[in-house]
Amino acid sequence: RVPEGSPFNLDFYCHEGPMARTVGDCRLFQNVIAGPHPKDIASLRPKLRIPEALGDIKGWRIAVSMDLGYFEVDPEVRKNTEAALKVFRDLGATVEPVDLGWTLASLAAAMNYLSHLFGSYIAEELREHRFELTDYARNFAEFSQTTTATGFLSSLEEAGRMYETLGPILEKHQVLVCPTLALPSVKADLDVLKDEVRINGTVVEPMIGWCMTYPFNMLSRCPVMSVPSGFAENGVPTGIQIVGRTYDDVSVFRAAAAYERAAPVLDWAVQRPNL
Repeated sequence: RVPEGSPFNLDFYCHEGPMARTVGDCRLFQNVIAGPHPKDIASLRPKLRIPEALGDIKGWRIAVSMDLGYFEVDPEVRKNTEAALKVFRDLGATVEPVDLGWTLASLAAAMNYLSHLFGSYIAEELREHRFELTDYARNFAEFSQTTTATGFLSSLEEAGRMYETLGPILEKHQVLVCPTLALPSVKADLDVLKDEVRINGTVVEPMIGWCMTYPFNMLSRCPVMSVPSGFAENGVPTGIQIVGRTYDDVSVFRAAAAYERAAPVLDWAVQRPNL
């Protein structure tokens, strides 16, 4: 929906979108920045405008996956996600757990894809700027030089397998809901090359193994919005993702707006974390 520059306008993992304090502000922002652009071949026609009046979600069927099949999820994230699901039920929606059947193969596929494209892009800076790059960026660029076309193809095949289960689920449900991150936070100075990230005592991949967003970069024709689900004991906010059918941005905005109206205590305009 939102045009961007070459070459990453052709990278289907990569999309810009608005970040705002309210769903209404996201709607205004999206309506300004979205639309076809004469220099972006991937920008969609016609321009989709999100309406101001979005309606309720009474009678909707909402699919929910707490772990997307393979994530370790922190208890506080689970608790706040369950509270968000109660809001949807109170709004008259039916909330139904679903089994996506996804596995850690999704993580390997995402890293193959990211390294092969974005890592290769960064690698162009190695010769002149090797020692100006962070250790993380340099490692990512070097790893890209070991990736193969076969690995890249396998990442596309895995995305296809993932949608073989998600697609039919979204035919029966208006949206899918899941956590945004699998834990409230990681250390601000986390070194993904040296430090461990543990959830429920289990070591997870430190770079994106706790980010429940990347599966939807892999399936990026599905619009997604993250909204607050509450706060962890350390004052850090947690969130849920609302995932829509392919290109059905309006339903995602509608579900998010209905949820926000019913859970105003989560509005950043009136509540901030006590850090």
